[in-house]
Amino acid sequence: MGIRIFDWAKDLEKLYEDLLKKAKEQNIEEIEELKKKNEKILEEKQKTKKEYINTSLNSLRNDVNTEISRFKEDVEKIIDKFQQSYNQNKESLMNNILNELGLDFSV
Repeated sequence: MGIRIFDWAKDLEKLYEDLLKKAKEQNIEEIEELKKKNEKILEEKQKTKKEYINTSLNSLRNDVNTEISRFKEDVEKIIDKFQQSYNQNKESLMNNILNELGLDFSV
């Protein structure tokens, strides 16, 4: 009868070791699944952030291009007005300059 108790204790010890091993394997599997799930979540967040950044950059580029076009138009208008004003007042300006220099040829 004493030998059977030792056999029973050995069986319990083996059962305990098997259960412990199985629990570790299940934990490792759960950890791996959780790791994969978290990696997917992280990838999706990075993808979303990248899309947001790209959309923002495209919008900013479009805004800058629009402002550059407006600035060019405004500068061209100012240059045209300046040229028109110069052409209209060219003779008067030349006479004023000559008078200031003391080179009055109208005599």
